[in-house]
Amino acid sequence: MPKALLLAAVALPALVSDDVLEPSVRNEVDHAIAMGELALASETNSLPADVFGTNGLSDTGIALKLVSSQGPDGRWRTGTNDTTRLALEILRSL
Repeated sequence: MPKALLLAAVALPALVSDDVLEPSVRNEVDHAIAMGELALASETNSLPADVFGTNGLSDTGIALKLVSSQGPDGRWRTGTNDTTRLALEILRSL
């Protein structure tokens, strides 16, 4: 009987999707948005299209990349450019 149960468990599809944020990741995104809004400043308009290198990533991958790249002051920077506004727009869209 345990062998049949194991085979059934292996055959079931995964119920978790990387395009649905887990509660802990959602919490980090919400916190990053709140911090970014406090620190919001103008950004440079001449930024590359994929300034954060998130093209092709799942929503969870994008969330983790952006949350982990937020500075301690609540801003996102790419080189000398303040990219906070763009990061917030991306996070809000998740």
